[in-house]
Amino acid sequence: MHNNERLIARGTHLLLIVLFAACLAIPLSAAAQTLPFSTDPQVLARQRDVYDVVDRYQNALNTKDTDAIVSLFAEDSVAEWNDKVTYATRQQKIDGYNALFKSVNFSTKFAYDAIDVYGDMAIVRTHHHVGASYVERGRKVADHNRELFVLRQTGTQWKIILYMFNRDPKQGEG
Repeated sequence: MHNNERLIARGTHLLLIVLFAACLAIPLSAAAQTLPFSTDPQVLARQRDVYDVVDRYQNALNTKDTDAIVSLFAEDSVAEWNDKVTYATRQQKIDGYNALFKSVNFSTKFAYDAIDVYGDMAIVRTHHHVGASYVERGRKVADHNRELFVLRQTGTQWKIILYMFNRDPKQGEG
């Protein structure tokens, strides 16, 4: 092998190693690739911690797990839904989610519009993709929700202090 061929082979190996390392850093799911994450590693780490809480909320919503949902809320938190009273106590949240799950089945996949972290506070805005739906009393219903999650960090743990949503047929467009 000549020197030029060795250099090309070495360069090719180096390029393959760099590409492999870059692939390891890319999230595996297509949805995760569109998340509004920062390129700053410190900000990114905090955004991922906040994202994890909202993602656990979504998964618990889809599995009708009231206990898991309520555990994500801080003691002094509120949940405000369309056409419902504000759920300010733990028991109100339990009762509200239990009542919801008696009539509604979700297969929600949030689209993330923003994951902003400001010190010990974070704001996450999501919407449901166009065409999303849920099943209520056996009937498919268009799911036009836009959500707002406000979280506070206490120690190393992030908790939801405000969750609210509204309905908009544009579903995050505009």
